[in-house]
Amino acid sequence: MSHVPMTLPGLMIAEQAHPHGHTSSFVELDDGRIFHASHKLGNYSEDGGLTWSKPVHMRDTNGDDVSSGETSLVKLSGRNSVGLAARVDDGDQREGSWAPMAESRKYLFWRSDNGGETWRPPVRMSPPGVRTAGLQNTFLRTSSGRIIVPVFAEQGQRNLFNDSRFKPLVGKLVNNQWHATGAHDFDSRTSGEYFLYSDDDGDTWNTNQDGELWIMHDWNSMFSGVNESCMAEVAPGRLLVFMRNQLGRLFQAWSNDNGETWTRPQPTVLASSTAPPQLKTLPNGHLLCVWNQENEEEIRHGYARTRLSS
Repeated sequence: MSHVPMTLPGLMIAEQAHPHGHTSSFVELDDGRIFHASHKLGNYSEDGGLTWSKPVHMRDTNGDDVSSGETSLVKLSGRNSVGLAARVDDGDQREGSWAPMAESRKYLFWRSDNGGETWRPPVRMSPPGVRTAGLQNTFLRTSSGRIIVPVFAEQGQRNLFNDSRFKPLVGKLVNNQWHATGAHDFDSRTSGEYFLYSDDDGDTWNTNQDGELWIMHDWNSMFSGVNESCMAEVAPGRLLVFMRNQLGRLFQAWSNDNGETWTRPQPTVLASSTAPPQLKTLPNGHLLCVWNQENEEEIRHGYARTRLSS
């Protein structure tokens, strides 16, 4: 909480002060409740999200933690059955390395058949040896019943400096002084988006057929990485993905075969910070995108990730 007074506090519907934050995801159950998961905690709302139960630590039937980072929930076919995907980092990180080894960063999937009260042990989603991460709340169940989630493969050195006290940070000049303005590093590393999908409610997992998505400027020039993507189904089997990148606009790609192959990423008209968006299909079929917009004047003033737009 920033403790900065709200401009129009009378318009606030409800305030929640639970310790969730960055990695929240939500799913509506068949009994009308909303189930929420974040990191290793889960709780419920019975009034459409106005009030919430006390968070409970989620564990599977083996007693192990359920979830970690970048949690995504999805409704499965059974009554009150839900699936949860999350990035998991195994073991302690090396001294001086703030990004884990390739084999330690992976995506796992848990299933619950009682609305998140108990969980089966996880199955692995991402291929071995691929350092995989993603964005929270991006699971999609398509009209065919397929469940699919965008993730990205990280490539490059785990740390730029030998001195473990420092990290390469995204920042901007403000009054001629360098200030860190992002939560991530990008120097010496890049990433490409790929997709994990299941046609049997999460028992087995596949990857898209055409490899990672990258931004290609031209055939003789350079490539740019993308990451932390979100997606929506705009027609049966036709999927749209919006991708975070460092080029000043959200990029998009299309799939016409339910996520198995994708077009080459192209820029949208949405000017953006180096920040991830969220994209959802509304009940009337329209698309809603929420993202950090950024224009030239804001960039010149040193702003970054300061304006939320929809």
